[in-house]
Amino acid sequence: MKIFRILLISMILASVLLCAGSYFYPVSCQNSCNEGNMYRYKMGIYEMKTGLTGNKEYHKTGGLAMFLGIKPIICPGEAEKQHYASVVKSIDSANKAEGWKLYKNGLWISKSGDIAIKEIMAVGPEGMEHAEHYISRMGFDEGKPLNSIIDTATFQKLNESFYKDRKHIYRYYGMAYGGSFSIFSEADPLTFEVLSECYAKDRNHIYESREGILNNVDYQTFKTKSTVTGCFAKDRHGFLQWGDRISEDHMKDEYVQKAIRELNQP
Repeated sequence: MKIFRILLISMILASVLLCAGSYFYPVSCQNSCNEGNMYRYKMGIYEMKTGLTGNKEYHKTGGLAMFLGIKPIICPGEAEKQHYASVVKSIDSANKAEGWKLYKNGLWISKSGDIAIKEIMAVGPEGMEHAEHYISRMGFDEGKPLNSIIDTATFQKLNESFYKDRKHIYRYYGMAYGGSFSIFSEADPLTFEVLSECYAKDRNHIYESREGILNNVDYQTFKTKSTVTGCFAKDRHGFLQWGDRISEDHMKDEYVQKAIRELNQP
């Protein structure tokens, strides 16, 4: 019995010393991640990385329960994934609370009467997760409310980038971590028409959905097709991909050659 007490006291003292020591100094810990840079430190589990300046940087990946061995140590990649999954869950909950519902012609409406366009936004590094995002204000969702500008009675979705009502042409500029929605003031609403998912025109200009006015094209001979795979067009000066001229070297690409063949078909 005495030996058992001694062993128990020794184990308790060892644990206390480990906790006290690892609070101030990182202690390497075994894990199932096959990572040699995981440490017990400051009552948590930390991943050690070397910064750009060569200094050691510690990033917390687990709390007290993992530190004490009550819970298994989560690998850094899994911990990061769980974090951003919880961020998406929080965004989804906020969207649900707003009560967004499809209204008409690409517009969504909330319980409070706000209107928006919906996009899918990346969350986390390299788009680890994705969440629905409702742009209810002009610009990068920080300007005037859409319902103070858009005429919902005449609003139309023309393609994935362009929208119109009786007063304006609008452009949605998609980006991985959240796009923008704005009045496309360069365009003439009366003569504006989309030519494909990538290109549009009015009586004055040819437009590319991301670049805007294409000043490097011949208006009269510009041609694209909605059936072409990718964003390709041509005029009397040659071929374009998005808003750029296709170089001779790029013309050798099989994907580009396929698009050119499609454009050249009557």
